[in-house]
Amino acid sequence: MSDALQELPPPALPPEIAALLQRLHRLAPLEEADVAQVAALARQAPRETGPRQELRAEGIRGAPLLLLSGWACRIRILPDGRRQIVSFLLPGDIIGRQQPSLAELCSIASLTRLRHVDASPLFVATPEGGLARALHALALQDVAQLRDQVVRLGRQMAHERLASLLLEFEARLGAAGLAGDGRFAMPLTQEVLADALGLSVVHLNRTLQQLRREGLIALKGRVVTLRQTAALRAIADWQPPPQLPD
Repeated sequence: MSDALQELPPPALPPEIAALLQRLHRLAPLEEADVAQVAALARQAPRETGPRQELRAEGIRGAPLLLLSGWACRIRILPDGRRQIVSFLLPGDIIGRQQPSLAELCSIASLTRLRHVDASPLFVATPEGGLARALHALALQDVAQLRDQVVRLGRQMAHERLASLLLEFEARLGAAGLAGDGRFAMPLTQEVLADALGLSVVHLNRTLQQLRREGLIALKGRVVTLRQTAALRAIADWQPPPQLPD
C-alpha cells in the first residue's frame, strides 16, 4: 500500500468507495491527492435506477457514472428484437465513456436495481499521476474483456464460453471485494447469460448442468461457487486481466 493510503486516517467512506480506492491502488499507486479525489465521490447522494431500464442509448453522449451496486450491461438490439449483450458492468465499474464528448457505442441497460454517482471528477486527474494511470489500466481491462468476448462468440464451444465468463465474473467481483474462495453472487437469469454467450436458453441450461455434473461449479440460488478453478481456466484458456508495467 502506498504511503498516501497508509498515512491518511481511515476515512469514513461508504464501503463501495473504499473498495474502489483499494482497486485503483492495486492498479497504480495512489498519492494523497489521488485518494482525496476518489474520496470526494462520497459527498454525492447516490442516484438509483430500477432494473431493466435504459441508462443511455447508443449514440448518446453523457457524463461517466461510477456503479456503486447492481449489475448492468452494454447491449445491441437488432430490428427484429434479437439482442446481444456485449459486456457486463459490475460494482466498481465506470458506466459510459471516460470522455463525455464521445458518444456511446452501445446502449447501456440495468439488469438489477443500480446505485451510481457521477464519476466525472475522477477524470480531471493529472495525466502522469497515479489516479490517471489506474483509470488507464481500467480502460485496458475493458479492452481485454471485449477481446475475451470476441473469442467466446467466435471460436469457443458452449462450455468454454460459460467457463470463461464465470472466471471473468469471479476476477472482477474479487477486485471489488465481492467474491472470495471462488464464490460470488450472480443475479442473472439464464436468458441474460444466453444473450451474452450467443446460445439458446435451452443450450445454456444444458451447459450449466454439464459443468455442475463434472464438479466444476456449484449453484445455490443466485450464488455460484467455482469448485475447480484450475480446470476451468484450462477449459477456457483463461488469462488474468492485464496490469500496467511498474
